Amino acid sequence: LKRGLDDAGLSLPDDIAFDHPFYGAKLDALVKQSKLPPASEIVAMGNSSGDPGFDSFTRSILQEIDGRGEITEAEVRAQMDPDATLTEMGPQNWAWVRAFVRAVDARWPGFSGDRINDFLTDVWLYLDKPGVRDAIDEIIEAELTDEPTLVVSHSLGTVVAYNILKRHKLNLAGFMTLGSPLAIKAITAKLGLLENVAPKRWVNAYDKADIVALNPLDGVHFPVAPKIANYAGVHNTTGNRHGIGGQHPERGYLLGKKVVQQIVAF
Repeated sequence: LKRGLDDAGLSLPDDIAFDHPFYGAKLDALVKQSKLPPASEIVAMGNSSGDPGFDSFTRSILQEIDGRGEITEAEVRAQMDPDATLTEMGPQNWAWVRAFVRAVDARWPGFSGDRINDFLTDVWLYLDKPGVRDAIDEIIEAELTDEPTLVVSHSLGTVVAYNILKRHKLNLAGFMTLGSPLAIKAITAKLGLLENVAPKRWVNAYDKADIVALNPLDGVHFPVAPKIANYAGVHNTTGNRHGIGGQHPERGYLLGKKVVQQIVAF
């Protein structure tokens, strides 16, 4: 954020305090404790997880990515295993799932099969397992205060932050979501009744090439009132078009001029 501010010639007031509740280590531990097989045995290898709910969730999201039309059938077929038996194309066929993920990886090198499935696993466990959700939420809730607060979130963090803000009515200056998967149908379906958790100001910024931020938080994909302000002009140059930071010359979300301008404007 400091680099992004410096590059944009902007600054924040000196009296702003930063809280950065980190739930990654806890989530990793919970993933290891889950009964889901390792990532490489599910999407990357094209095997069932043994959990019908997770399998359906995975296929639904891959089908929605496929619906963008950026990966052609020819690209998928080119990634098929030579000995694959394919009676029909589509996410119900694990050979297609494996080939599709490989095609995505070829188009967006930063998204390997393992990384896609790691993301899907994290989101699924958080949304589907109350014990996982409570453990993660507790880490964030420990940092909540009555001070005027701007919540900046990224990726799965946007789902976590949304869930927290539905239950806790903070002294909220605003909410910023970056590279958010909130509007993916399989995720939206697990959020309950949708609401604008930051009616004062909610800005959703994303790169159109970011497959995690599959859909904007608009009236079609995330219908709430008042409407969320969407900014699709981010040019994220990290390897998967989804990163939040990046080493020079990579520029993730917090290095986008318009993004830091919005943060300062809050």
